[in-house]
Amino acid sequence: MRRNEKTAEDIIRRYSRNDKDFRGVTINADNLSKRRLIGVNFEGATLLECNFEKSLLNRSSFKAAVLRGANFKYADLSNTDLTGADFRGANLRAVKLTGADLRWANLEGANLTGANISGAKFDGANLRNANLKDANPGKLWWKANLEEARLDSTTLPDGTVFGRATESVPEE
Repeated sequence: MRRNEKTAEDIIRRYSRNDKDFRGVTINADNLSKRRLIGVNFEGATLLECNFEKSLLNRSSFKAAVLRGANFKYADLSNTDLTGADFRGANLRAVKLTGADLRWANLEGANLTGANISGAKFDGANLRNANLKDANPGKLWWKANLEEARLDSTTLPDGTVFGRATESVPEE
């Protein structure tokens, strides 16, 4: 095992000793579901295809982390720094992202169906082919900063697909 390569068991053991600093670690396809990992620092970590389903991860940092194919279904990522994180192909279904910082995050192809995105910052994020259907944008969605965000073929909370031309019926 390489120096920064860890297992879910390593993370859980260290967290139980109040160690929350996991910057730059690599964990491949391991199970961290249903865990209380509040305030952890996974900045710059590589967590490919890891399972965080139903975990409490609020007030944490995944800044510039590689989270491709990870499962965060029903996880709490509220008030978490996700700046520049790579979520390509991740399952963020029904995840709680209230107040999360997703600036410049790559959410291409991510499934955010039913997610609570109220107060989340998306400026500069890549949401190409992401699914936000039935997501809860909160009362301030109209204030969301999507400046420079890529929204090509993104399914918005109301089910409409951004950037797809509506088909016109030819007149007879």
